[in-house]
Amino acid sequence: MEKLIVIGGGAAGMSASSKARRLKPQMEIEVFEATKMVSHAPCGIPYFVEGLFDNEELFMTYTPEFFIENRKINVRTNTKVTEIDLNSRIVYAEGKYGKTKSEYDYLVISTGSKPKRLPTEGEDRVFYMHHPAEAVTLRQKLWSLNTIAIIGGGILGVEAAEALSERGKKVILIHHGKYLLNKTLDAELGKIITDRVSRDVEVKIGEAVKEIKQGGRTIVTDKGKYEVEGTIVAVGVEPNTELVKGKLLLGETGAIKVDEYMRTNYREVYSAGDNTESVNIVTGKPYWVPFAPVANKMGYVAGSNIGGEPMKFPGVVNTQITKYKEYFVGRVGLQEEEARKYGFHPVSATISGKTRARYYPGAKDIHVKVIADEDTKRVLGAQIVGEEEVLGRIDMMAAAIMKGFTIEDTFFIEMGYLPAISRVWDPVIVAIRKLMRD
Repeated sequence: MEKLIVIGGGAAGMSASSKARRLKPQMEIEVFEATKMVSHAPCGIPYFVEGLFDNEELFMTYTPEFFIENRKINVRTNTKVTEIDLNSRIVYAEGKYGKTKSEYDYLVISTGSKPKRLPTEGEDRVFYMHHPAEAVTLRQKLWSLNTIAIIGGGILGVEAAEALSERGKKVILIHHGKYLLNKTLDAELGKIITDRVSRDVEVKIGEAVKEIKQGGRTIVTDKGKYEVEGTIVAVGVEPNTELVKGKLLLGETGAIKVDEYMRTNYREVYSAGDNTESVNIVTGKPYWVPFAPVANKMGYVAGSNIGGEPMKFPGVVNTQITKYKEYFVGRVGLQEEEARKYGFHPVSATISGKTRARYYPGAKDIHVKVIADEDTKRVLGAQIVGEEEVLGRIDMMAAAIMKGFTIEDTFFIEMGYLPAISRVWDPVIVAIRKLMRD
C-alpha cells in the first residue's frame, strides 16, 4: 500500500492530504503537525486580538478529529519532525507519541513561513503575531498592557494597529519606509492609508530600529527613543526551510524550488505553501507569495499529482487585500518601481471617484491606480483603496493580469452595473480610460 507523509498541517498540507485521499481512497496518509491546530487561519489573529471572536477553534476550518474520522487521515498533532532521510525515504519525529520513525512513498513539505526576528535585550515583552496556536496567550498578554509599540508598517503591522487601537491601547507604529504599506502600494495610495492610520495611532515614518531593550519596553531608533510596555515585531516573514536546507534545492527567493507540478528535485518529494517558491506570471521570474489562497492551491495541485491526476500550478500574480478601519486596501501584479526593476517601461493612471451612482445615498470614496507596460500595453498591476467594493474589483484585475490582458482588453471587460454598488463608468474602467488617453 502506498503511503503519503505530509509535514505541516496548515492550509497547504491539509489541502494536499485531502486531495490525495479523494483520488486514492486506499492510500495511507499521515500528517505531522508541530502544534495542536491543523487547517488553521493565521490571518485571523489580529481580529482575535481585537476581540471579534473568542473561540480559538474558529481558527481551524476543520479540527484534527474531523480529518481522522471523516477523511481517514492520520493527523499527529503536537508532533514535530526532527529529521528527514530523503535517500531512505524516512521521516523522524517526536512529540506526544514519543519518538517515531515513518517510511513514505510520497512526501509533502508544507512547513510554512516563520516571522523575521529582531535582536532584543530580553524577550518577555516582545511579541510575534504568527501562529493561531499561540493566539490565546498572545491576547492575554497584550490586553494587560496599555502602551504598545509595533515595529513594521506592512500588512500585519497595520492590522495589529487597528486591533489594538480598537481595544483602546496607545499604539506607537514605527516603520522604516517612507509611508505605510510601501510594499503593497505606491506612494499616491500609500499616503492615504498613512494619513488615516495617523489619526488613531502615533505613526513614526522613516525610522530604523537600532535596539529593543529591557525585554521590549524600550525602543531605540535612529531618530528617537520610546518607552512602552511591550513591543510587537511585524517586520515580515520568511520561508521555513530549516528542515530541508542542504537536502532540497532552494530557489532564488530562499524558498523551496519546485516545478509546475510542485515537485522538488526529488521526484517523490513535493513542496507546497509558504515555504515554496513560485513563478510570477507577469515577469516569468521566481517569486514568493506567503498567502493562504496560494498555499491552498499549491497543496491541491501537489495532492492531485500524488493522487495520479496530473495538474500544473500556473504561478502567482500576488493578489493582496487588507483593511484598516473603514478602508479596504487591495493590490495585484507589480508596483510601478517593481515593474521598472523587471525591465518594463511602466505607465500609470491614478483616479479618485465614488462607489455608487451620484443620486444613490451612501457613496464612498475609492482610489484606483492601474499600471501598464508602455511598449506592449499589457496591464501589469493595480492598486485600490476604498471604503467598499474593493475586493471584487481587485479580483477582476487579478484575472485580467493573470491572462495577460492589454489596456484595451481590460477596458472592454463587461462589468455589472447597479447604482447601489457601482457607477456606469466603474472607477477601474475610468483609470483604464485615462491610461488609454495618456
